[in-house]
Amino acid sequence: MQLIEAAQQPVLRIDARTKFALLFGVGISSLMFPPLWLEATTFVLMALLLTLNRRIKTSAKFTAAFLIMLLLDWTLSLKVSGGFAALFFSLVRLGRLMLPIFMAGILLMKTTSVSEFMLSFERMHLPNKLIIPLSVMFRFIPTISEEWHSIQDAMRFRGIGISVRSVLTKPMMTLEYTMVPLLMSTATISDELAAASLSRGLDADTKRTCIEDVRLRTQDYLLILFSIVIAVTGGMV
Repeated sequence: MQLIEAAQQPVLRIDARTKFALLFGVGISSLMFPPLWLEATTFVLMALLLTLNRRIKTSAKFTAAFLIMLLLDWTLSLKVSGGFAALFFSLVRLGRLMLPIFMAGILLMKTTSVSEFMLSFERMHLPNKLIIPLSVMFRFIPTISEEWHSIQDAMRFRGIGISVRSVLTKPMMTLEYTMVPLLMSTATISDELAAASLSRGLDADTKRTCIEDVRLRTQDYLLILFSIVIAVTGGMV
């Protein structure tokens, strides 16, 4: 059991506040269309952070997607021209810029517990009226993802798959069989998560404790500084 727990521990522990700073910094920088060297530096850092937090497969998938998009941009841009080519390369560039944002979101959602999340923001002296909705939202997104996969499995069991062909040939049926159950589940899940949060005493005024060592370390300050730098200079260099 101790070996399993040790294998699941991150190599580099990052505070939840740092992950939020990375998400905002990477997002702002990507929306300002940074130069290739800054884009590549940001991507390599996010891939390294995912790897150090035991998300090796996720990091490998994003790295493969980034390299494929980069290869398409380098090779086809020299051989293809015209309006359609410009549109295609713009979409490829936009997709490539979105990759670090998704990676930062996964780093926050998949490697942070609710207790760490709440304690980190309590250390910032934020009011409970802000922390409680954020904590419910923090659990809401992964729960909706699990519900979506359950709906897909149920549709496959009944011989109804979700694919590009089904969306093009039977759009209304696909929409009915996917979005209607998802919307109904969303309303139920939001109520259940809010009730679960209140039953755990999230609205209590007492000081909260946590078994995790929640504090800002040297790597947190360096990553926060990096987030500020890329957010400020993303569109200036």
